[in-house]
Amino acid sequence: MPKWEYRTLTVNRNETNKFIDRLNTLGEEGWELISTFTIESKSVGLFDSGSETSGIVAVLKREKE
Repeated sequence: MPKWEYRTLTVNRNETNKFIDRLNTLGEEGWELISTFTIESKSVGLFDSGSETSGIVAVLKREKE
């Protein structure tokens, strides 16, 4: 039965080109992207109580050697 190791990669929302390059590099090292989610920043004010994406987190895994 294989054993896995995991890592996360976090980038700011305006660094998407770096994010893609980093994912490609990790893929060449054997890492597989298994999940992504966003980091939301809440904005609370008189006229705005929404949120916006401030970052992206990727979860990756690869088989332990």
